[in-house]
Amino acid sequence: MAEELILSGISVLPVASSKKPAVASWSKYQDDIMTIDDSEKLFQKAWGVGVICGKVSGYLEAIDFDAHNKNIQEIWDQFIGNDAVNFILESNNVYIERSKSGGYHLIYRYESDKRPDGSMKLAFWDTGDGSDSMIETRGEGGYIIIAPTEGYTPIKGDILSLSLMPEEQRDFLLSFARSFNQLKNAEIPTEAKQAPFDTTDPVSWYNWNKADAAKMLLKDKGWQYIGFNEAEQVEQWRRPGKTDGISATWGKRYNALYVFTSSVDYLMQNCYYTPFQLLVKLKFSGNYRQAIHYVQSKYFTDDSDYIRVGTDYYKKIKKSDRFGIVQLELKPWRKDEIKQDHGAAYLKKIPLYDDFTILPNNIEYHPVYENCYNLYKEFTHRPEPGSWHWTQILIKHVFGEQYELGLRYLQALYLYPKRNLPILVLVSKERQTGKTTFINWLNMIFGNNMVNINPEDLTSQFNGSYATSNIIAVEETLIEKSVTVEKLKALATGKFISVNNKFVNPYKVPFYGKIILASNNEEKFARIDDEEIRFFVRKLGKPTHSNHAIEEDMVTEIPAFLHYLTQLPAINWSIDRSGFTPDELVNDSLLRVKQESKSSLYKELHELISEHFLNDGHALDSFQATPTDIKTKWFEKNSRIDVQYIIHVLKNEMNLTPAMKAERYIPFGVDLAGNGINTRIGKPYLFKRFTEDQTDFNKTNEDELPF
Repeated sequence: MAEELILSGISVLPVASSKKPAVASWSKYQDDIMTIDDSEKLFQKAWGVGVICGKVSGYLEAIDFDAHNKNIQEIWDQFIGNDAVNFILESNNVYIERSKSGGYHLIYRYESDKRPDGSMKLAFWDTGDGSDSMIETRGEGGYIIIAPTEGYTPIKGDILSLSLMPEEQRDFLLSFARSFNQLKNAEIPTEAKQAPFDTTDPVSWYNWNKADAAKMLLKDKGWQYIGFNEAEQVEQWRRPGKTDGISATWGKRYNALYVFTSSVDYLMQNCYYTPFQLLVKLKFSGNYRQAIHYVQSKYFTDDSDYIRVGTDYYKKIKKSDRFGIVQLELKPWRKDEIKQDHGAAYLKKIPLYDDFTILPNNIEYHPVYENCYNLYKEFTHRPEPGSWHWTQILIKHVFGEQYELGLRYLQALYLYPKRNLPILVLVSKERQTGKTTFINWLNMIFGNNMVNINPEDLTSQFNGSYATSNIIAVEETLIEKSVTVEKLKALATGKFISVNNKFVNPYKVPFYGKIILASNNEEKFARIDDEEIRFFVRKLGKPTHSNHAIEEDMVTEIPAFLHYLTQLPAINWSIDRSGFTPDELVNDSLLRVKQESKSSLYKELHELISEHFLNDGHALDSFQATPTDIKTKWFEKNSRIDVQYIIHVLKNEMNLTPAMKAERYIPFGVDLAGNGINTRIGKPYLFKRFTEDQTDFNKTNEDELPF
């Protein structure tokens, strides 16, 4: 049998009748499987066969149901009778055997990309002192005796052909086994209590400490606590949608929910659910890995001021901002400095994550997602009903006649942080108009998920100052380079970004950044094309209300304002992916910026053609001209302006199109009443006179040509 086990990739160990290894030292077989020649010699006088668990045997693990002179059969029957357990055992060809003492062994291999767990105590008999374990695992560094050893009987499966069990199914077996624990919390001795509460075992910690949290999850799902049954010493619960009767009890199996009737699709009838299983089912939709990371990050990492992401170390630093709100920052930290300050052993306590990610959520925060550390910081405010007088005054001042749009924008920032939004631009030539106050207020609300940067930061090769932020405010904005404008527009709609920090390896994360610009240049902060639909421009005047302590007042109003946002109708994202249609964003300020963004040639042509209608062509409603005609008449001696430049402005800035085919037209500037007109042949552009209500270009109807 030993030879067959070796050939199937399982490390074996000869054992004596005392159940101890029958070799002087067996540690080397924890790393390397012995040869067949060695096994023939070592097993000649051995009493039995042991298999070594852990990585050396392909992540082999055993669950040992130990009688300890008690009736293990009742426990085993209840465990094996669970439908989910049965499915897992059948689908993974788990090997089952009866032990010499009357207990049971479950042996399997499981999937994992990390170091295998060591042996763990899962449940205890109710002896009062925790001396007798009922269910435990044999993992890395341990072994278990199997048939054909005397007294061990195979029941089901084949240990030579074990399949690889998914990790979430293995976690289910362990967490369900823990639900059979009979030892009450108050009676668990210190030495027995510490082992299962280690950070490597968040499941048992949650089961034994967070039953109340699991019950809150039930209530959130509509389950009702009915009362406590003194006779049976159980809590009684009623499922959602039922008005009478009892659907489940809590305590029948020592700190577990037993569901005996249910119409909900997430809990089965006649099944036990531990607090951790309820966490998995109700909060994480069945994702065991996410639930484990949630418990680890929420309850076990507070003792460590550091995290390790990939190969880089970071220190978690808490700072109070100018408004007294505590914010968390991550700063790169050298491994050698950590060892020097805390010792080499401390490094093993530092939580390890595969990578960074960004998962913005201001309502239900997840610090870890699929073992990636979430760079989005936990939201520090909680909505509560109340007054938000000064907050409303500021919002009305900033958004004016577009107040409802402003509320929608702020609602999206808070409730939909994953959504792309228009680039909000606050402009005013005057000082002290509220631009900085508005940005400061957003900083109070969103904390470290918002950042203030300079325009120069946008062109820097290092984007770590803003790449992981959800809101990016750029103050004193004057963007003269078109490449920077294009970068802004790309950021406003980007899905991913590569984060480049000094002294840290680049990494790629999802990008959900919203851009806010503030500028004293009302019409020249950036070049915006006529077709551009991503800007929401607001011109701010002098406030009509005076309050030099408005920021302090608005801090206290944040919970009330957030509560108000939760009461607004949901945003209709079907109208546009940004939540705003282009027509909604149009206002005089935006039109003036677009007009000012025109080229100098456009502005010069605008004046020259207008003057032509007023003087040379005062009797005309329209005239025709080719780019060559325009060059000859107005720019013949200007070498900087050529025909191609004129064509570009006519097409792209004036939105004019030439005649479809060559035609005969009256030369540019010739009086129609004249005689002997010398017509020309070409593809001219048609220019129309402004109507009386079109004295300003910004009021030109879209369906009409500009002249």
